[in-house]
Amino acid sequence: MAMRKIPVYELVPGSKFTKSVYLDKDTVLVGSKQPITQQDLDRLKQFGISFVLTDGDIILGIEEEKGSGGSGMGFFDTNLPLFQDDEYSSRCKYILEKANSSKVEFSAVFKDAFELVQKTYRSASEGRYTEIREFREIAERIADHVKGNPQLPIVLLAHSHSGYYLYTHVCFTTFLAVHIGNFLDFSRPKLIDLALASLFADIGMVTVPEEVSEKKGALSELDLKTIKRHPVTGYQILTQKLKLKNSLAIVSLQHHEALDGTGYPQKILANQIEELTKVFMLADQFIAMIMPRPHRQAMLPYDAMKIMISENVNRYDLKMVRLFLNKFSMFPIGSGVALSDNRIGMVIDSNKDKPLRPIIRITKDTNGNRMKVLEFVDLMRDLNTYIQKAVPFSQVY
Repeated sequence: MAMRKIPVYELVPGSKFTKSVYLDKDTVLVGSKQPITQQDLDRLKQFGISFVLTDGDIILGIEEEKGSGGSGMGFFDTNLPLFQDDEYSSRCKYILEKANSSKVEFSAVFKDAFELVQKTYRSASEGRYTEIREFREIAERIADHVKGNPQLPIVLLAHSHSGYYLYTHVCFTTFLAVHIGNFLDFSRPKLIDLALASLFADIGMVTVPEEVSEKKGALSELDLKTIKRHPVTGYQILTQKLKLKNSLAIVSLQHHEALDGTGYPQKILANQIEELTKVFMLADQFIAMIMPRPHRQAMLPYDAMKIMISENVNRYDLKMVRLFLNKFSMFPIGSGVALSDNRIGMVIDSNKDKPLRPIIRITKDTNGNRMKVLEFVDLMRDLNTYIQKAVPFSQVY
């Protein structure tokens, strides 16, 4: 039997397969369960290779938290003794323990969502369409998981997923959109609708040739035209082929609009943009900035938040942006920070109306040594300490 062709644009550094990956039927690129490196990808691009071959399936899932040394839980480790055994520290520890215990379920739901998105989008690119029924179930699981785990961002930002950018992006965005919907007190049926609409929102991208969507250089006028068609194509696929109801398919049509009328394809204004779209747009933009792309590195969550509330503020619903900032903090929950006394930590909770003063779990002391105790700093209580800067995950532990 012939091996499956995998487009190179679907690979990211860290992608692993259950069987060896070949350049042609005789030349192995990497062995089974070996991660594909950035160097491998650069080499493939350099030689103009656009497909690799394998009999294996992609191995998905959470990587060991960076630098967790294999044995501990990295920044999720809650088995350390409390630095201060009081009610406040116990509450912080509980947040971490909840995040920790939700990781396995989160990974399972994420993986199933990813595989379903991959299957559906791939089939659509070949003109085959699946039943919407399968998606209903995954949308319910996402809605219920998010509703039951308010500390989702801690797990979401720590989750490193190796799979094709578009499908990964869609899944991360869906979880975050539903999380924002939960802040807005959406009912369970409405959260399920939001999850369903979000999973399908980018299906029009399957009609954009990869040499355009993955281009590293500047896009030509024709390239831009091709890309700007994807909301309309997506809407047509959803309403005509997949028979998704209009109130959900509309998110695909509108997700590149802006509230000030500068978006595309219809240049509509705030009052014509559906509420579900407004939530999706916010999540979509934030996730796009914090994920790496072929043409740029990932941004720190703090930098992404700064852009959301300054440069792009007219594009989004102000009430939602305020809520997002309030619940996530300026240094978003799950991200790394360096404090004014040089201690390093991870943001685990926000303080209402004080976006610059969240609650932090300290992971390294002032000398850069790993903490042997569980210590938490609430910057609303400890007013002499402030956040000096955001730091990448790799420095947190």
